[in-house]
Amino acid sequence: MIHEKYRGARKWSRNKQAVATVIWISFLAASVATMLFFAVFDPTELIATLNVDIDIGRQSGYAVGFFFFWIVSAGCSAVTAWLVRTAPKRDQSRQ
Repeated sequence: MIHEKYRGARKWSRNKQAVATVIWISFLAASVATMLFFAVFDPTELIATLNVDIDIGRQSGYAVGFFFFWIVSAGCSAVTAWLVRTAPKRDQSRQ
C-alpha cells in the first residue's frame, strides 16, 4: 500500500482552466438553446420537411440537436477565450 501525504488540491494550469471553462459554458448555452429550439420545432417534423431518407427518432433528434448546439457554442466560447487571452494588457497599451 502506498502512503503519500495529501498535499491539497492540485491547481489546474491556465490552459486546463480555459478548456474546462469553455466546455462548461458551452454545455450550459447548448442546453438552453436546445430547450428553446425544440420547444418550437419537433425533430421528426424537421426531418420530414427536409425530404431525406433518414429514419431518426424523436430522442435521437434531440441528441443530435443538442450536440450541434454544443459544438457551435464551444466554438464561440473558444474564440471568446482566445480573444480575451491574447488581448494586450491595459498597462502595456499606455506606454
